[in-house]
Amino acid sequence: MDPAIGWLAVIGRKSFLFVILALGCQPDCTPPPGPVRPNVVLVTVDTLRADHLGCYGNPTVLTPSLDALARDGVLFERCYAQSHITLPSHLTILSSLPLADHGVLTNEDTANAAIEVLPRLFARAGYRAAAFVSARHLGPRGGLGPVMTDLEVHEAPPRGSQPFAAGETNRRLFRWLRGACRDPVFVWVHYFDPHMPYTPPPPFDRAYYEGDPFDPHETSMDGVVLNWYFHELDGVRPRLASRPDLVRPLKRELGVNSRTVRELVLHPDRLAAHLDGNQADPQLRSRLQELATVARRGLPYRRHLADWLTGVRDLRFPLAQYAGEVSYVDQEIGRLRSELERLGLAERTILVLTADHGEGLGEHGIYFNHYGLHEPMLRVPLIVWAPGRVVPARRPQVARGLDVAPTVLRLAGLTVPASMQGRDLFAPVGADEPFVAEAIRAEQLMVLEGRWKLIRTFRSFHYVDAFAREAGATELYDLTEDPGELVNVVERYPDVAGALSTRLDAWLRAHPTRTSAGAPPSERLRSLRALGYVE
Repeated sequence: MDPAIGWLAVIGRKSFLFVILALGCQPDCTPPPGPVRPNVVLVTVDTLRADHLGCYGNPTVLTPSLDALARDGVLFERCYAQSHITLPSHLTILSSLPLADHGVLTNEDTANAAIEVLPRLFARAGYRAAAFVSARHLGPRGGLGPVMTDLEVHEAPPRGSQPFAAGETNRRLFRWLRGACRDPVFVWVHYFDPHMPYTPPPPFDRAYYEGDPFDPHETSMDGVVLNWYFHELDGVRPRLASRPDLVRPLKRELGVNSRTVRELVLHPDRLAAHLDGNQADPQLRSRLQELATVARRGLPYRRHLADWLTGVRDLRFPLAQYAGEVSYVDQEIGRLRSELERLGLAERTILVLTADHGEGLGEHGIYFNHYGLHEPMLRVPLIVWAPGRVVPARRPQVARGLDVAPTVLRLAGLTVPASMQGRDLFAPVGADEPFVAEAIRAEQLMVLEGRWKLIRTFRSFHYVDAFAREAGATELYDLTEDPGELVNVVERYPDVAGALSTRLDAWLRAHPTRTSAGAPPSERLRSLRALGYVE
């Protein structure tokens, strides 16, 4: 039997039993007398690439629940996240402000309490507002805490625990919803599952993979280089000490000690600080890269973050595990829709589903993480399901995380605050506006207009050797001819690059950027480190 068909059959039996058990405890969800206001359910799925959903054209990954939601609702074919970072992108979704304006540029930053966000606006309108998030840094003690004070419930994993699986988040959500269903509710539901580490539960862990991931004859993982924070770094020092022939010339040439050499191996983007403004000799960079290879060899992965990769030789395995996570979260989204229907809430509910960012699965040298502003990091799904309120359709216009809040407010009949900078996606469509996306700490900015995408680097960075940029670098891509962004055509089309650069400069004048909102509390820093967000 096809493994995918097998797990669908298991799901069907479990769903049937769930329905039978639930029939005996049906709550009364009859709304009180008077005008009936719609419920609003905002679903964000962490790290979900649009191209891994059937409704976005993926022929392999099974997502029947999301496909049905798209078929019965409105799917926006080209939706972009505002950034590749969880906390800043979520705040944009909730506030309709770009990162430069809401000021949260990293997962360590804290939101200004004065920012108007969807939960606050719905609570003021008389809604019961709640949030059920699967990752602790989106909970009440995380950076969004100051703007979430109007929530009746803000559930998140407790201190010291791992992120909730989607099934656990649903369990907590359903329990609250059954007690709140007579009143209009706004609820934000966040699922974390597609985020690394990719460890889907059975049967999804084998839905897309057959074979032995530890087969010593497999070599496809040999070319995978992960960023340093995937590794336990205690072993770096003895590995470098074993190669004095590489370390000593660097110490002499740069006039630094062994500790600084180790720092430069881990952070090559800091090399410029030791060169007195001169360009680094290519051989110097090559020697640093050679040292990095020595340091990485056999270095163990960090526990809880990447030890699921320990010993894996077959690259197809982690890619299949990501697909399994997507199918698992699809099942749980189907359970959410079924619960709304079971409670009699579906016909008076607006459900909006999107993601905070995508994921790198090898593109541009980025594996199992999300960094930079290329398409795999920013292209996310956006589906609006609102029976009787929207006509099912597929819309080709560019949509943005910035547009979610005003669209939700308009559909619910509430006023959109003047502070919100996105647009109602159901208003008459004009020409697509140029769209600017922002990288962590404003390292890069991207402007998108039609088929053209320009990326400018403002701060040098070195994620891995295959993905490193110097400050001042400009990239131009023709997404129609080169959807994989493999060929930088900035010199071939100087007029296009100049026009987009002018638009980006104008945006920068209107939205001055900075680097960070300050250091996070130590407790939050520990949580972020456990998730792989900081070193």
